[in-house]
Amino acid sequence: MVHDLLSKLSELINSSDDIKLDDIPEYRLYISQLEEFFDKKLGKAGSDEEDRKAISKTMIQNYIKDGLLMPPEGKCYNRSHVVLLALIYSLKSILSIRDIRRLLNPILSDIDNDDNSSEIINLYENYLRLKTKSVQNMSNSMYELAGEVMEQFIPGNKTDEEKDRIRLLLFVSVLIAEANYYKRIAEFLIDEYFENID
Repeated sequence: MVHDLLSKLSELINSSDDIKLDDIPEYRLYISQLEEFFDKKLGKAGSDEEDRKAISKTMIQNYIKDGLLMPPEGKCYNRSHVVLLALIYSLKSILSIRDIRRLLNPILSDIDNDDNSSEIINLYENYLRLKTKSVQNMSNSMYELAGEVMEQFIPGNKTDEEKDRIRLLLFVSVLIAEANYYKRIAEFLIDEYFENID
């Protein structure tokens, strides 16, 4: 069971949901094209169209209103828009919009400056590279944790299946504890080092 589970988890971890810089079109996109681009790259499978959407027109408009994204040029969005939307997408599952704005403020403060575009793209390139390395380390750590969990003695008259289920409960509980620590660390760093914006 464990070997099969780790194989599935490894596949899940390595199935990157990132938008690579090479994936981003060189030409500008209208908002409907932007939605379609994100849905193709990051959309979820499902029957409900709203649940499948990675990003919507309303979200984009709200990000602009909240100062997370620069307004479009005419009605078109460039590569910097796509990169910022990809960053926001990856951060919003853990952080509040307010904390995302605080975190991104150093690159958003001069958001309307065209020279800022290369800075945004460079930041995203570094983020993708470091994330890949971090995910590999996480995968190794997960295998180590699974090995330790499998060695745990489970007392009582339990079937092998019940013992496996209890070990799986331990494994999931430790993963959630780790996720909570990482979230708390990220929030602490934002509170400590990023300007409070209101």
